[in-house]
Amino acid sequence: MKSTALAYLFIISFGLTNSLKAEPWVDTSNLYLKANIQLLADTGHITTPVTTYPLMWHDIARDLKDIDIRKLSKAEENAYLKVSHQLKLATNNRTSTKVNTAIKDSRFTSFGDSYRAKNSIQIQSSIVTDNFALKISPSYTQSAVDGDEIRLDESYLMASIGNWVVSFGKQDRWFGPTWDTSLSLTNNARPMPALAISRKSAEPFTLPFTELDIPWTITSFMGKMDDNRIIEDTLLWGFRFNFKPLKNLEIGITRLAQWGGKGHSQTLDTFWDILLGKTNCGVNGLICDENSSNPANQQAGYDIRYSMIIFDIPVSFYGQNYAEDGDNNNTFSIGTKPEFQAGLDMHISLLDIPTTAYFEYSQSFGDCGVRDNIGDCFYEHGTYQTGMRYNGRTISHLYDNDTRTYVLGTISQLDSDTNISSKFRYLMLNRDNHDKAPGNPIIGNPLTSIAEDIVMLSTSVQHIYKNWRFIIDGEISHSTFENDIDDETDINVSLMIEYNL
Repeated sequence: MKSTALAYLFIISFGLTNSLKAEPWVDTSNLYLKANIQLLADTGHITTPVTTYPLMWHDIARDLKDIDIRKLSKAEENAYLKVSHQLKLATNNRTSTKVNTAIKDSRFTSFGDSYRAKNSIQIQSSIVTDNFALKISPSYTQSAVDGDEIRLDESYLMASIGNWVVSFGKQDRWFGPTWDTSLSLTNNARPMPALAISRKSAEPFTLPFTELDIPWTITSFMGKMDDNRIIEDTLLWGFRFNFKPLKNLEIGITRLAQWGGKGHSQTLDTFWDILLGKTNCGVNGLICDENSSNPANQQAGYDIRYSMIIFDIPVSFYGQNYAEDGDNNNTFSIGTKPEFQAGLDMHISLLDIPTTAYFEYSQSFGDCGVRDNIGDCFYEHGTYQTGMRYNGRTISHLYDNDTRTYVLGTISQLDSDTNISSKFRYLMLNRDNHDKAPGNPIIGNPLTSIAEDIVMLSTSVQHIYKNWRFIIDGEISHSTFENDIDDETDINVSLMIEYNL
């Protein structure tokens, strides 16, 4: 803690000698900004890959300068103005205070959601210079489920070196082209402390013997899972490679690996084996028995987003294939036992209101072959038994393992100051009606230990007035259970108030 504080002070003292620049990235807190950026990308005005968050401002700012506003449609012009406004805000040193109150904690946290825990207060202050950025974001949460009432979530310090950005802090991340959830990495769980490196600009490479320029970017991080878990201080390595072989086609490749931790190897040799995929039992001659353990819990996958114009409407199809990393059959495959997600979105005018509408389907029932029709496999692991979870929430799919989900959503911008988003969800949670470790808070499905079907309708309204921002969220859900349990109807309402100094 002391070293981190000293690092913060160093960045402040050094950074004040430089001229101010834009905050380095777009985070996961603004769903409406994501929708506007995606519209400009789908229509070819933004050429950089945009399905990895935090998303660098650098290339977006460059592409905005090249846009001729006279050639834009009404929807594109609206998106251009909104993104330009957010970029302008990012150039300023800012201090804000947020207060949130709700009936209860949020069960799921998706892109742009304003809270996880009820009754919290947060102060954010950022300083941005030529080559450095600092954001300090202390908060207090009443009756925190994980016991951390005082937090530094969303705090970071950053240094730019050439075309690379190195950062340390607690940042939310989102890997994939989706809106509601992602099988790989989301902001559902609280951010963990991590050291990260990312390419600042997706400067293209030219395909040999062609004139085809392909923008590409890479981000990688090493995080510490310092929560209550079976293997304390487990490390999480994340990697994301994005490229656009065509203006309307974006491809992403993701890898995640849990390794190290108390009592487990954290050597460079072990990490090299992880990079090569040599840490899965039964793969490349690795044998695990009762006297040895798997040195890593790996997952990997790829996602694709393809955009087109149909009857003057920007429409995109996207999908994700995500699996246990490594190929047990020694064939050319990125993983075994893959699960998938598919979606469709379009940017339309709904009653003359710019709207992004989407439909998503996801499946996370991984059959490990131990018992018929029993999953308890995806996001789980024999050695790292807490699995891909942090502080009681999966770091990936909002709805954890053994699920099937259908989500229909809209993201609308009523005017320059008011936005509204809505979702209708049909969720089939824990479809095998089985849990790996019932009653154990750090092993198994943290959402529900039994099968639960949920119909949920949620709406969020955001309004900005001068230096104030107000967000009102409301949701109603109805749950039915396979076991002999009465149906449940649940209502939650929250209010977030932010003031920018």
